[in-house]
Amino acid sequence: MVLRIEAPAHAGARDQARDLVEALGSDIEGQDVVLDCKNLIVGTPSFLDEVVKQVLVGGRASTLSVHQGSARVQDLLQRSAENRGLRDRLLFAVPS
Repeated sequence: MVLRIEAPAHAGARDQARDLVEALGSDIEGQDVVLDCKNLIVGTPSFLDEVVKQVLVGGRASTLSVHQGSARVQDLLQRSAENRGLRDRLLFAVPS
């Protein structure tokens, strides 16, 4: 099963990221999570870092796939995943 979360248009705080991921429920371990960025206008490094942390570290999801993320968003997410040794679990194509 693929779980989906949608980034808000203005995503600037770690609290926003935590609230977004909490909406998925308490057990996302082993799941594939899609971060839909189609409406994202402003995404700060702290927000994106917290998404990676909450989904891949705290939630232990199998993957985090990014849908329609800008080059900047992809770069920031990639840096966060690399800093945690999780780059192989961050994808930039949505599974069909």
